[in-house]
This record gives sequence, structure tokens and C-alpha cells, in this order.
Amino acid sequence: MDDESAIGIRDCDPKAPLVLYISKMVPTSDKGCFYAFGCVLSGTVRSGPKVRIQGPNFVPGKKEDMFLKSVQHTVLMIGRYIEPIEDCPAGNICGLVGIDQFLLKSGTLATSETAHNMRVMKFSMSPVVRVTVEVKNAADFPKLVEGLKHLSKPDPCVQAWIECQLALPSLLATYTLL
Repeated sequence: MDDESAIGIRDCDPKAPLVLYISKMVPTSDKGCFYAFGCVLSGTVRSGPKVRIQGPNFVPGKKEDMFLKSVQHTVLMIGRYIEPIEDCPAGNICGLVGIDQFLLKSGTLATSETAHNMRVMKFSMSPVVRVTVEVKNAADFPKLVEGLKHLSKPDPCVQAWIECQLALPSLLATYTLL
């Protein structure tokens, strides 16, 4: 707890390096786009500057599951209303536009190269429904995969995975609702 990001989180300092935990992806009115909803733990998030988008599999010191991109817009989400804001300091929650294609469900945004990512939230629920979907035409399989990604993105309890069974003439995709 002695690096600049940890000290900024401890002090909830809006002038410290940015650390923001994205906990949920919220669908927008635009087809296929999502708001990245999260809490600013330290620093201040605003549109424009490049930030490190660290996915759940990011390991400090490596480039895997890390993207350097800029936030397009910062929004305040109040119930069903969305209001654009200039910036959002530490201790607040907000929505971000333009980073949804780099995160599946959750992740950490940071400006410091030494920042570690936050752990993924665990849900202690057992599966309620398990469905296996099979495509009739193999050419439609990419559409099925894209649809399952869109289904699992806004709900942290949905798990989707692909099983390719070579013995069968078709491809299977399974998703579980928790």
C-alpha cells in the first residue's frame, strides 16, 4: 500500500492518479453500445486523455489484457436519465462512453503504469437455467457468438461459453443464467 495509486485510493484524492473500477456494463439506446458504469476510487476521470483499460486478466508489467485508449464521454447516470458531465472526481460513480469494446463485464481504468487491477466481483449463486443453442447453418455461428457476447455483457450473472464438438456436424454454444 505504498505506491501512488494505493495512497490515492486510501485518501480518496481527486488529484492523485486515476483508478476507476468498472463494475457493470449498461446498455445504451444505441444498438450494441454500452455505458461502462463504475466508481472513481482516486483521481478524476474526464473525456479526452488516454487511460489504461485493464481487463480482469491483466498482470502488471505485461501488455496482455490492457489497452491504452481515451474516454469519449463522461456521463452521470441518475435512474433512467443520462446527463453529460465534464469530469468526475474520486468518491463518485459515473458512466463512461467509448470503452465498452475493450471490456467484457468489468475492469480497472488507471493512468499510472504501476497500478494493479481490482479483483473481479464474485457472486455466490448457483445456476438457475442452462441452455444449449445450436446453429442450423454453420455460417450463422459468428452471429450466435456475437449475440451471446451482447447477452452476457450487461448482466454479471450470465456466463456464456462455446463448445466446438468436431464429431457433430454442428457447433454448440451454451449460456447459463445465474
